[in-house]
Amino acid sequence: MADDELLDVFDERGWHTGVKRRDAVHRDGDWHLAFHLWVVRTDGVLLQRRAPDKSSWPSFLDASAAGHLLAGEAVQDGLREAEEELGTVYVFDELESLGVHRVADPERSGIVNRELQHVFAVRDERPLQEWTAFDRVEVAGLVLVDHDAFTTLATEAADGNASSASTVRGRAWDGTDVQDIEVDASELVPAPYLPLIAPDLRRIAGVTI
Repeated sequence: MADDELLDVFDERGWHTGVKRRDAVHRDGDWHLAFHLWVVRTDGVLLQRRAPDKSSWPSFLDASAAGHLLAGEAVQDGLREAEEELGTVYVFDELESLGVHRVADPERSGIVNRELQHVFAVRDERPLQEWTAFDRVEVAGLVLVDHDAFTTLATEAADGNASSASTVRGRAWDGTDVQDIEVDASELVPAPYLPLIAPDLRRIAGVTI
């Protein structure tokens, strides 16, 4: 997103206070809206590997698709992130809401990112190799981890134990090849809500405990 794009901003209570440029929002640490979509399958959770030149969290693993909601946009407009980043189109009624979560990133290089993240999940059983239309500029690739592995990653990332994190197995797809890899929580963009949604992602995927 360009720095001159406009975002709605909110106070600590979640009340709308105005509209500001994206660069000013991140400079001042204003609360703003984001859309996160988690794609799940029976055999796991699909993570996005952010491109290495992203200004925030380069090369980290993130939600399947995620991005800001622009000023005046409704929550369902966030579905454009799935189309832009993953090259797939979903109907909003196909999604299950997993709530709105307050996420504040650690300050870095003068950037203060505070988001009210509208979180959704959708079940999509297509094989990993069929994700061929993802944006190679924004997304370095996709990583599939099973549900137990995601729970481990989510818990350790949220607890701040990434430096001594467990290693889990995953499958990485760069648009050309699938490779078996190892992943730990230090690679995951941290968010306190992640352990809370892990059981829901399992349920939406049709996996019984």
